[in-house]
Amino acid sequence: MAESGQEMLIFFRAIDQDRPDPTFDALRSAPLKQQTAQYVLCSLYRSYEPDRRYAAQFGVNRAPALIVVHGDGTYHAQTGLTLAAQIFEFLTVRRPPRELPVRNPHIPRDINYTWHSSLESAEAAAQKTGQSILIAFDRWWSRDRRKLEKLLDHREVHGRFAGMVHCRPGSIVGLDDQTMARFGVENVPALVVVHPDGSYQVLELPTSYEAIVRFADRARPARSELRVTSYK
Repeated sequence: MAESGQEMLIFFRAIDQDRPDPTFDALRSAPLKQQTAQYVLCSLYRSYEPDRRYAAQFGVNRAPALIVVHGDGTYHAQTGLTLAAQIFEFLTVRRPPRELPVRNPHIPRDINYTWHSSLESAEAAAQKTGQSILIAFDRWWSRDRRKLEKLLDHREVHGRFAGMVHCRPGSIVGLDDQTMARFGVENVPALVVVHPDGSYQVLELPTSYEAIVRFADRARPARSELRVTSYK
């Protein structure tokens, strides 16, 4: 999902060898194959405990269920869909309100940041997906970078930033002073979260991964009435 920029469609299903699976059959039908081609497709199984834990993050405890995970990290879900017409309506017409998942920090996740080297590149990617941007300011070949990377690699931190576009402006020559000035950053290392509506939050000189977690929680979701918030 992160690589393609597509939304994800999760099918939470029950396996019973003695009973048919009408939801699975409906998803394989020709009209819905075309409809679901725009998604990254994922199957989770009620009989597998780790899958149940993952689905529970989206408020889903019964199968069959469908979950659509959007690029901004929100989702909408519905249980009990068995007919192709019901699924089509869920995907196109009657979408329930988007919600934020209750992330389970004990679910293992790969730690992976795909860094853009310029803000222009990151903004172009974010514009396509509607995602927020995480900007990291640090100095190459310094303890700043090693310290910040160690903090960002904490599972609790990565889980909060994984659904964003990642940007590390600058080069081995030095920091991107113009981008720093745009967001009022004076001290590095620093993190900036930029939302699709243009609002942003700044955290300078993070001292612990817990401080970054608190910053990430305050910075999400974006609020249009809050244009700038700095945590120095």
